[in-house]
Amino acid sequence: MHDRWSLRVRFAMFFALIAASVPVVIGIALWLAAIRMEDNPVPPLVLFGGAASFVLIGIIAWVAQLFDTHVARPIVTVSRDLQTLMHANPEHEIHEQEARYLGILGPTVRQASDAMRQLRSDLDVKVEEATKSLEQQRLRLETVLRDLNEGVIVCNLDHQVLLYNRRALQALYYGGDLGLGRSIFTVVNRPPFLNTLERLRNRFSSGRYKNHPDYLMAPFVFATPDGRHVLQGKMSLIIDEEENEPQSYTLTFSDVTKQIASLATREKLLHSALEDFRRPVANLRATSELLSQSKTMPEKTRSTFASIMAEESKDLAIRLGSLTEDYNSIETSLLPMSDVNSENLLSCLTRRYRDHPVLRCDVSGEPLYVHCDSNTIIELMDRLIRGSLEVTGEQTYTLEATMSGKRRYLEIAWSGNPVPASTLDAWLNEDIENGAGTMTGYDVLEHHRSDAWSEQIENGRSRLRMPMPDPVAEHTKQQSGAPPIRLEFYDFDLLQRQGDSGDMATRRLRDLTYVVFDTETTGLEPSNGDEMISIAGVRIVNGRMLTGENFNRLINPGRPIPRASTQVHGISDKMVADHPPVHEVLPRFRDYVGDSVLVAHNAAFDLRFIELKQEATGVKLENPVLDTVLLSAIVHDHTDQHTLDAVAERFSVEIPEETRHTALGDSLATAQVFLKMVDLLEANGIYTLAQALAASEKLVQIRRRQAKY
Repeated sequence: MHDRWSLRVRFAMFFALIAASVPVVIGIALWLAAIRMEDNPVPPLVLFGGAASFVLIGIIAWVAQLFDTHVARPIVTVSRDLQTLMHANPEHEIHEQEARYLGILGPTVRQASDAMRQLRSDLDVKVEEATKSLEQQRLRLETVLRDLNEGVIVCNLDHQVLLYNRRALQALYYGGDLGLGRSIFTVVNRPPFLNTLERLRNRFSSGRYKNHPDYLMAPFVFATPDGRHVLQGKMSLIIDEEENEPQSYTLTFSDVTKQIASLATREKLLHSALEDFRRPVANLRATSELLSQSKTMPEKTRSTFASIMAEESKDLAIRLGSLTEDYNSIETSLLPMSDVNSENLLSCLTRRYRDHPVLRCDVSGEPLYVHCDSNTIIELMDRLIRGSLEVTGEQTYTLEATMSGKRRYLEIAWSGNPVPASTLDAWLNEDIENGAGTMTGYDVLEHHRSDAWSEQIENGRSRLRMPMPDPVAEHTKQQSGAPPIRLEFYDFDLLQRQGDSGDMATRRLRDLTYVVFDTETTGLEPSNGDEMISIAGVRIVNGRMLTGENFNRLINPGRPIPRASTQVHGISDKMVADHPPVHEVLPRFRDYVGDSVLVAHNAAFDLRFIELKQEATGVKLENPVLDTVLLSAIVHDHTDQHTLDAVAERFSVEIPEETRHTALGDSLATAQVFLKMVDLLEANGIYTLAQALAASEKLVQIRRRQAKY
């Protein structure tokens, strides 16, 4: 039990024991003196002895107070400062002034802290130098993964995500469920994965993989849990270097929903065409047989049959043309077309002519987005430019993307006469080179539902013009300010981590997954009608704050936001007007949290708002909760300053002024504070979640008892 007592409590108990012993000793002495004296002097002895006892007790209490103020408290303060410096904040200042009565202890501690800072600084420099090449390799890996056209996910055998790329997020229609350390089954159906993985593990355990043509790879098809998107992929089992056992598996996949839909449309189209062609073909066959078999048929009858054949042939031609058009539209949908910035597209083209002896091309105008296959468009424009050089002799061309009405065009302009239509037609009938296969220029235009023509424009200039499809997505200029956060999309340390299937309470704090969250509200009284207007969360996995996997939503409270509240968090009625209500947002937040441990600063306040919406939203958060206010009071019991600003200052966590009192900004600050607290908690003997919860509950009980007095 004594290990749980603080230093100041032990000193206090020591002096209390001394004070308690004073009246006992004096009383015994007076009693012994009284029994040896003749004239019954007990009353005077008792009177003066009691007075002396109180005087001595007062002196001891005064000495104890001085000792607590100038010895015990400074020792505790310096000890906490040292803990903070060693485990959380190397820049933390030692309160040397409070230890001024402890002789050389204060200066010695300061010297030790300065030496420790210097040692840490030197070590940081060496570590930075040693890991520079590793960081470069990391950036290269991130670039490769980001630009891959296929989705890539790596999972351990507990199906926790170790790595993913941006394409995986897009293909799986990321809604906050895919993330490091989370189960892959939050975004895909379970059976195809388990079946394919079991096949590969059986292939490995039997040794058949060594001679198998696919080694430890197997193709499979799977779907998202809602069944709206079908994906085709490959699973590869990853084994250790000694080939003793599997460690993880890799998924590469792409969304084939549109392709499957196109194939189904094609099948339906072909089936319909067969049925539509059956009647006119049968009529033509019957009519032709009658005409060939009857040599004496009257001319009028023969003319009637000939008319029937002509009508059926015309109808057949119309149907065939319609079929061709529909089929071409299906083929177009299967091309690798995407939204392309015209400036990037045309710049790729102009770079081809840097070393050309006479040809010069410049890009003009404002950039536009067009939907196209950039490769074939570049090859076609290159053919047209080189052809124009041969025909017109003009050496300088201007390339531009323009808007005319509601149509977008790619244009090649020059000074001089236009290209004759017959010449342009000949160019478009030629096969284009450089990787375009056997496609002609007309094939390229047909795939883009486009055309090309040459025409005269003002000031003696001419141009070649091609209409382009509009972009599929909406593209706006990137807003100025801070660059976008780089996704932290891999952590191979998770490979060695214990799965989440164990008892969460007994696991180490640094091994758990957390969601640090915060809310902004219309006021401070949820029981009196105040509502949430914003909720945000930040995930912590494997001791890392994942800044690229945040949850941040505004909420329409269904009531006016008081002006006083808006002045605090900056959220107005206009800002939340077009956002969803709480019954739509909270289920998404619950999915984001999953089975993580919740962390908040003054968690009771935020949880109360969520608790009151349980019936309306169906959301009940039963996750373990850690409150950084209580944790701060545990590791920094020498002070009563535990606001987020005060705690952040102790840990040298900067909270930008523009993000303070925003749900996301406060969540990020709290997450940084919590990560630094973990080391301090361990320094105080708190290693597991159960210990942290128990220490927090004990502190709550102490505060409740104190509030009664």
